[in-house]
Amino acid sequence: DDVQKLCERVPPRLVLFDMAIWESDAAYVYGILIGAQGFERPVIIGLCSLPHQVRRAKRFGADGIWIRGVDDAAALPRLAGDLIERRRDGTLKPRVPSTPL
Repeated sequence: DDVQKLCERVPPRLVLFDMAIWESDAAYVYGILIGAQGFERPVIIGLCSLPHQVRRAKRFGADGIWIRGVDDAAALPRLAGDLIERRRDGTLKPRVPSTPL
């Protein structure tokens, strides 16, 4: 309920989501963000450290992936800006989760 209320009060354009969060909690929050009831669906970037986190972010419908320790830190703001711009232009279609959330 807190996530839903926060998104309604301050609609996010971008969410950086740490995929190290417990899987069931992550699925719940992704479900709220992707469902976007009462706010526009934000761009979601999954922050990952391990291969299983990358797979989970993709299954949950993340629009982008950033891998800590591999991807250059300067690339994160560029990735975020690019995804937001593409969503604004209509060229970034929201990804559909491949797993129930």
